[in-house]
Amino acid sequence: MSSWKDLYSEVKRRKMEALDKKDVVKAVEKHGRILAVEGRYEKPKKVIDHMYAAKHITIKPTDIMKHNLSDYDVVLIGCPGDKIPHSAFSKISEYVSLKGGWIITTDWAIKHIVETIFPGYIRWNRERTADAVVACQILEPNHPFLDGVISEIQQAKWQKKSSKNTKKTEFKWWLENRSFPIQVLNPSVRVLIASSRIQQKWGEAPVLCYFDHGKTGGRVIHLISHTHLQKGGAKGKYASALILTNILDEKVSLKMGLSKKPAQGYVSDWEQPQPYSQQQMVTPSQDSSFLTPSSANAGLTGTSQIVEVDVNSSNFSFANKCSYCGYDFGDYTGKIYMCQACGTNYHENCLNMQINEGTCKNCGKILLW
Repeated sequence: MSSWKDLYSEVKRRKMEALDKKDVVKAVEKHGRILAVEGRYEKPKKVIDHMYAAKHITIKPTDIMKHNLSDYDVVLIGCPGDKIPHSAFSKISEYVSLKGGWIITTDWAIKHIVETIFPGYIRWNRERTADAVVACQILEPNHPFLDGVISEIQQAKWQKKSSKNTKKTEFKWWLENRSFPIQVLNPSVRVLIASSRIQQKWGEAPVLCYFDHGKTGGRVIHLISHTHLQKGGAKGKYASALILTNILDEKVSLKMGLSKKPAQGYVSDWEQPQPYSQQQMVTPSQDSSFLTPSSANAGLTGTSQIVEVDVNSSNFSFANKCSYCGYDFGDYTGKIYMCQACGTNYHENCLNMQINEGTCKNCGKILLW
């Protein structure tokens, strides 16, 4: 695919011609409305502008108070969500809980939006991923949000563009540096897509999940990383586009009372999905599903807190060497930090560069602020 426009055109064509969703697509084109709130790390305009919908606009976080959320079927809140005014939190809560609206949140918005406005369902587990591309396993292939995904990603055209170690029923999902793993707190949360590799490395498997809220059909949908999977490969981008449009399809279908048939040819080979449990994703030997230089390490990497060093402490010496640059701290006047796990020291600028690697240069543990 040469562009997002081409990708979403392909999604629309396949839904109308191959997935028996012509009526749904036309209904969304006429009635579907999606509002996207951009974030510093989420640029939804790249994809929202190309969705088939009657209305699709992208706004800055500070402008959310100017819009009536009830005018939209779905509101996408991009990572990190921390610039949305606190005065808008009650508005978002009311939109979901009382008006039956659906929101989609991405990556760090789990902390700034979901945990704050809808506590007790999912949370960030306080780990941070590396910049990596991981294989994803679809847990509920016959869920409306995943309508047609399995049959579509099994097409020969996507197999040719996929890594040779990706199974036909898997696709790659890009985790940006320091994506937030999703911990499920409430059994009512449904996990639709998971990754055993994310669980092995950072403790939690969910990639895409949702929960219902209120008594009017409100729903909170959350995914790790972002809607524009820049490194997920063509197959991953296509799956992401299918999922995003499927969510709006389902919301409009419920609103319009449309009866939809499941997409043909992708359900029969699957067993009835089992309730999600944290342990079900653990598969010991899937090194090939993790496409980073550290893929040879199949074990779960430990974490370590970054702490500021008290230079007046008897335990610190200015003759210590920075783990990153190798120089001591004799003439240095800035802040000095330490990896709590191994005690190695860093100049502040050196730490900022090392943290881009995600792990301590000395002990290899994932560094956490």
